[in-house]
Amino acid sequence: MVFARKLAASHDLLLVARQKDRLDELGAQLAAGFGAAVSVLPADLTNEEDLAVAAARVADMDDLDLLVNNAGFGTKGSFWEADIGGQEQMLRLHIMATVRLTHAALGKMVRRNAGGIINVASVSAFLRVSGNASYAATKGWMTSFTEGLYLELKGARSAVKVQALCPGFTYS
Repeated sequence: MVFARKLAASHDLLLVARQKDRLDELGAQLAAGFGAAVSVLPADLTNEEDLAVAAARVADMDDLDLLVNNAGFGTKGSFWEADIGGQEQMLRLHIMATVRLTHAALGKMVRRNAGGIINVASVSAFLRVSGNASYAATKGWMTSFTEGLYLELKGARSAVKVQALCPGFTYS
């Protein structure tokens, strides 16, 4: 929500999240408060069909200035005791959703030689703590992926910017 609130003053927005009612409410607030054109796309990015719809929507945006891959969650407890379904969902969200949405956005950005992508990782990418092995691994992957994209874009002399944002631990 913080990214959306900060960007609404100067950008039109596409908001993607699971809960349609909260998306609609936030979209209405941002449109009324900032005059931004706000579109909402209810989607669970751990679901293949929803992810495909979101990626197609991003790929269709000819003037996309910024993609923020901010969806995420963590689990608690030792890996071997954790529900494997939750572990797999976290991997799909942190890794596959980031891959698919970044790929959907980056081609047009590179061709336009403009735009940016922010991948919200975590300090967990660098600090391992007992009870979050998979979370830290996905965030480590995200920072490595972003660094690799940076090198590819730099080698192509592209003006497109990528960054991994690594905030500290938060409760949400």
